[in-house]
Amino acid sequence: MVKKFIYFAVAADNATSYPVGALRGIDTAAGKLHLYFTPQRITDVAATDAVDSVVLSVGADEKAASKALVDAICDAYGPKFLVVGDSENSVFLANSGVTAVDSITYAV
Repeated sequence: MVKKFIYFAVAADNATSYPVGALRGIDTAAGKLHLYFTPQRITDVAATDAVDSVVLSVGADEKAASKALVDAICDAYGPKFLVVGDSENSVFLANSGVTAVDSITYAV
């Protein structure tokens, strides 16, 4: 089975890709989507429920942005490498409202 990956870039040398199955949830606040993922870099058992996170700027309609993201992720016929936000090259998921990748934070 071919996995789908989602890609985010804040700037040069600050980018990441996650398999869709690593997405644990999405929440919204003040024109932002906060995406939470199973950690990439933890090598020991974590004592807490640690997650990686990506914050996207999406404007006032967070619900529409969240729906567009979920629809793109779930599209079985769409690209297997889905660029959600690439602030370095000003490339964002079409019709999603995403205008920037604000941050990528890894669990420690």
